[in-house]
Amino acid sequence: MASILLFGLILSVSATAPEVWMQSAPPGLLKTECRDSVFWVGLNKDFLAGKFWQISIVDPAGKIYLVTPRFASQCGYTITVDLWNNVEFRASVLSCCVHIVNDEQFNLTVQIHVGTNRIMASTYVQTLSCMYSPWAAREIFCEENYMQVSVQRKIPPIEDDYAQDSQDWSLILPEASSAESGIWQVVFHISGDKRTMTVKEAHQMNYGINSTMSRILLRAPYHTNEAQTVLVHGVLLSVIRSSTFYKQHWMILVVDTAVACPLDGTSFTDDLIIWTVPRIFTPLVTSAVHQDNTSMGVNGIKLNSTTMGERNYTIDKNDTALAIRVPIGAQDGYYKSLVVDGQYGIKYSINLFLEHLWEDEAWGLNKINVIHPVTTPFIPQPLVLIDDTIPEQWLFNVSLGNFLPDVELTKLTLGTQSFPVDEETLIFNVYTGTNPNETTLNRIFILEVPMESPVVDRKYIGDGVEQYTLDVIYTMTVVPENLTFTHPAHLIHQHTIVLPVADGFCDEENMTLMVTHGTSDRYWIPFIGNVQLTPDSAAQRGYHLTENGTHSVITIPRDAAEVVHEAINEQGLHNRFEFKFRDNETLEVLVNFSVSCSFSISDLITCFPSGRIVITVLKLEALLGVDGKMMLKDKTCRPKERSAFKVTFDFSANTCGTSRRFEEDYMIYENEVAFFKKSAPASDPLYRLAVSCHYHVNDTLHLQFEHQVNPQPTVVPGYGPLILMMQLAKDVSYSALYEEGDYPVVKYLTDPVYVEVQLLHNEDPQIELFLQDCWATASPDRRSIPQWPLIIHSCENKADLYRTTFHPVAESERVQYPAHFKRFEVQMFTFTLGNYTEEQVYFHCSVALCRKDPVNRFLCPGQCVPRKQRIGRSADRTHHVQGYVSSGAVLISTEFPTGENQMEQGDNNLSSSRAVLFGGSAIIVTLMVLGVISCKCQMKKLD
Repeated sequence: MASILLFGLILSVSATAPEVWMQSAPPGLLKTECRDSVFWVGLNKDFLAGKFWQISIVDPAGKIYLVTPRFASQCGYTITVDLWNNVEFRASVLSCCVHIVNDEQFNLTVQIHVGTNRIMASTYVQTLSCMYSPWAAREIFCEENYMQVSVQRKIPPIEDDYAQDSQDWSLILPEASSAESGIWQVVFHISGDKRTMTVKEAHQMNYGINSTMSRILLRAPYHTNEAQTVLVHGVLLSVIRSSTFYKQHWMILVVDTAVACPLDGTSFTDDLIIWTVPRIFTPLVTSAVHQDNTSMGVNGIKLNSTTMGERNYTIDKNDTALAIRVPIGAQDGYYKSLVVDGQYGIKYSINLFLEHLWEDEAWGLNKINVIHPVTTPFIPQPLVLIDDTIPEQWLFNVSLGNFLPDVELTKLTLGTQSFPVDEETLIFNVYTGTNPNETTLNRIFILEVPMESPVVDRKYIGDGVEQYTLDVIYTMTVVPENLTFTHPAHLIHQHTIVLPVADGFCDEENMTLMVTHGTSDRYWIPFIGNVQLTPDSAAQRGYHLTENGTHSVITIPRDAAEVVHEAINEQGLHNRFEFKFRDNETLEVLVNFSVSCSFSISDLITCFPSGRIVITVLKLEALLGVDGKMMLKDKTCRPKERSAFKVTFDFSANTCGTSRRFEEDYMIYENEVAFFKKSAPASDPLYRLAVSCHYHVNDTLHLQFEHQVNPQPTVVPGYGPLILMMQLAKDVSYSALYEEGDYPVVKYLTDPVYVEVQLLHNEDPQIELFLQDCWATASPDRRSIPQWPLIIHSCENKADLYRTTFHPVAESERVQYPAHFKRFEVQMFTFTLGNYTEEQVYFHCSVALCRKDPVNRFLCPGQCVPRKQRIGRSADRTHHVQGYVSSGAVLISTEFPTGENQMEQGDNNLSSSRAVLFGGSAIIVTLMVLGVISCKCQMKKLD
């Protein structure tokens, strides 16, 4: 038995090192194998993650040597940590501290420290044993961090045809002859020069020179001072030419310990790794080669031809070179993510192995084993963003890939806000998935963001289209290296929306606009002119604002500051106000509704035959935007009357600065009304209105008086709205009505529904309200299909199993004029005759407003009108007006109630719909929605 000794190398454990408790390695920590002439140990990275670890060697005498880089290259050890933090430990069977039995059995004791730090570490001991034989006459081993050659030192018999086969041997004879006996020495041949060292001196230069029972070994790290770089058939080799000898008094033993290893020889195509080495290592071969054989493998394991074929590995040979071809991405290697200049990419690594055997006349059988780790250059990976958003689902849905599993999504920047992905939030949802179309880079990150999230930019772009924009910056990290990179995404989707619509009307003093909301204007900001409309701003300016879930009604005085006076002339005043929806961020006007009204003022200038002149002019403070006062030419003449809107001057033709002139047959009196600033009444007026009265000089006025019966007085009509409202009561007493927030009202099948129709804001006791026809629909549109009749020609629907019941109305605190009310009761949805298909219904009625005078009773006789009387009533249109009124939504529940019917509250739907009946002439309302739409609302005469 023998051990490899350390010649001249002194290593020891620190005397102050703490005492440790040694134990066998736990299951799963180590995986060991014998791979040809190499001990192979794999360490589980899960045991080592985040911990301190180190590897030491225990020699047969129990002495411990820490495996440092210098110790490893000199003594034949290799420790590698790949890009995935997998730890691999390799040792030659001829390494230092290996216990060798007959050059066939090799034993090695490894000590592994694992802990939180150097002091607090557990120590595990593992003994390895490998068998290796027979040996080739010369074996060369090219590791990652050292070159090694071992040759037989057995003296061969003398043959008759003995011939010296190496000039190097003859060159060292002078040194060997003069050398001191009993000492191993080595001669390095460097470009015709020689450098002789004792083994002790060589050890100090980091060489390893040892002997076993039958072999001499030289080991050296790459790029020593004695190494040369030689180009052989296009491949660079690191070559050390050396001879090792031992002298006795009667003989000199000289051994050729030259060694050569390839430095690279790797090239790449888009999908292949090509590793090229010389077929004949000429620095090592000095005689003819008879035959050679080449095998390849991975991770130190040779592969047979079948396995190579399955994995598409090939070895190509020619007279000078061997070329191993391996597909990039082959199963024996691995990919790893990297980041270069902010660009995500990958590298592929594989640990190739070459065994080359040849026979020559000088040595017989030669063997060279090469371990050659290969890593491809950086391969940029373009990231793939897939947008699976369906706008109708109101959800951004995007995935970003493709990544290796070592990439983690660590942060998201949405708009201007950044969010760690490991925190729960309602703003977005992110999770990791896999791309089924990819086998290697298949990790994807899926992001979901509701379109109503505050990080989404919402913009109305016109034509009923709203655009949603989401800016995303993905921040990802490659672990465990903590390499960070980002990827931006700009996502845009468009969605068709329902735009708001509006209607408007005017009375003598006010202008009113009713807006029916669309699907998105709840995100827009309403403005009247340049003033943002809020309940507070409306109250401060004297506006009347009514809001519910579906409608907004705004009424403003005709002289409000935001009203534009477009024209003042002898016909009167033309005013306009604008209701705008603005973008909530940019304040860009998205929709503009404009209400225009003409307010007539009769008798602007009246000229009396007596010479009295009356002038009525509108006040101009609001129109001109300044405080001022109206004056005649004679500023001492004061107005006779003043109101909020007009000023009246009443004076004689020979006063107040009135001038007179004659023109043909007319005598003309002229004056003017001027508007001056209060702060500067002596300056030029801001406005002048010239007035004149023309009198015909030669005209004769004949007056005649006679007695006659006074004619019937004519009626000068006044105009204004009559407003109807339909509401639902909670019980038959009609004392409690559902409020706006109660709609939609929930009712079970056959539940009674109590309906009340009321004429609002009218104090005429001679008016009575009658129901003509009532029906139900599944839509707020009273004209929609299907329809279910409830009251037909003022009578209950006789086709219903449960007929409509009419309830009388008595005067009460809430009911001042019972004739202005009508009440009836229906059984919920029995009017459909069992054909129930809808979840909600709306009630509608057509109504008539009639005189209560008994003389006309046959025109509007009551709740159920015979056919003949209905015809007569329809023929006379001068005694009544007609209109329509609708209710809010009623939800139908098919569940059987567990107790008393519970009225559920829902969204803020319109609790009651108001129908407006107009009398008088037409009012023109202009509605603007990114354009101008004119609508005329014809008002009917109220008798």
